[in-house]
Amino acid sequence: MEVSRIICLGILIIVSVIDLKCRKIPVNILAAASAGALIYRCLCCRESMVLLAGGIGIGVFFLFISRITQESIGYGDSLGILCLGIYLGMWKLLEILAGAFFLLALCGIAVLIRKKMSRKSALPFYPFLAVSYAACLLAERGI
Repeated sequence: MEVSRIICLGILIIVSVIDLKCRKIPVNILAAASAGALIYRCLCCRESMVLLAGGIGIGVFFLFISRITQESIGYGDSLGILCLGIYLGMWKLLEILAGAFFLLALCGIAVLIRKKMSRKSALPFYPFLAVSYAACLLAERGI
């Protein structure tokens, strides 16, 4: 496994813990991760710039959704998606997001069935991103 993937997973785990405890992600962490992802993509990756632009576009789309829904999806979550879009590119980001939203839906259903929260309650999103990313890494290795 590449060192960059382990670093990305580590950052996602750290941010997940912060999200669970504080429900707010420090912007400086997201800015540093985005800058690191952009530097990595420019220096180390040989993938298409179209895929990079697609990943950035998805992140910008989520920022737009955050704006028009008055943060139903928080800006911190959208900035994290933008950062992952820079690092992963469009297709891998969509794969991670599909897994994260699927896990989030399952958890939401379970919480509602157990009546631990109401429909208006919010669940932190980063833990689902981290689990989805880890599952994709394991699936790539055939585990």
